[in-house]
Amino acid sequence: MELQEYQMLIYWSDEDRAFIVEVTELPGCMADGKTRQEALSNAEKIIREWIETAQELGREVPPAQGRLLTVNEAADRLGLSVAMVRRYCSDGKLLAQKMGRDWAIRRRDVERFAAAPRHSGRPSVQYISSSASVHRISDK
Repeated sequence: MELQEYQMLIYWSDEDRAFIVEVTELPGCMADGKTRQEALSNAEKIIREWIETAQELGREVPPAQGRLLTVNEAADRLGLSVAMVRRYCSDGKLLAQKMGRDWAIRRRDVERFAAAPRHSGRPSVQYISSSASVHRISDK
């Protein structure tokens, strides 16, 4: 398992006066540093230690889930509007993590969602024509 496969979020913390790195796929796995590079280097060490500790305790090590997509990226991939993707996320139909005011969605969850059949909620309507008239048949 490559350490680089784990999604790492890095941000500046005024409170800590340091860069913080969160490894969201490994609960409680965080590191900090005075520079971005130091924080990332520390995070790689912490990931190794987290995995070693979990293995020693006989706990499962979550597999890396891959890159997070923005709502805009997911909307482009799915061929949906950004508003519709946000609705699917907030309704729990598309697995996503709330990140600030928006959502972050794992690429594999977008792929699963894209592959799953969806129903529009509208009844299916078929039209058949005969020589005299056109008839509407509802599918219920």
